[in-house]
Amino acid sequence: MALFGAGLDWVVAVFLVLVFAEYIKIRAKSKGFNWIAASAVSALLGWSFSGFGVWGLVSGAIWGQYLFEFIAWILLLIGAITVVLDLSKAK
Repeated sequence: MALFGAGLDWVVAVFLVLVFAEYIKIRAKSKGFNWIAASAVSALLGWSFSGFGVWGLVSGAIWGQYLFEFIAWILLLIGAITVVLDLSKAK
């Protein structure tokens, strides 16, 4: 069950991760959080393509949504790996 809408739930979750990372003061220790923020913005952009289906541009809208969600997934993967590596080195 989607709380905010299809695709928006994990964007909200990623933004909450960034808020809590800032709150517990670990966001400054790793540049990986910037990658994670970029992934949330990319996923939000991908979600915005879902509105084009109303105007008859279904094929382009689906491929635009898939493209930006795939980019978001790659950015999230890079960010998560970077954060894990940076925080494991931190003292």
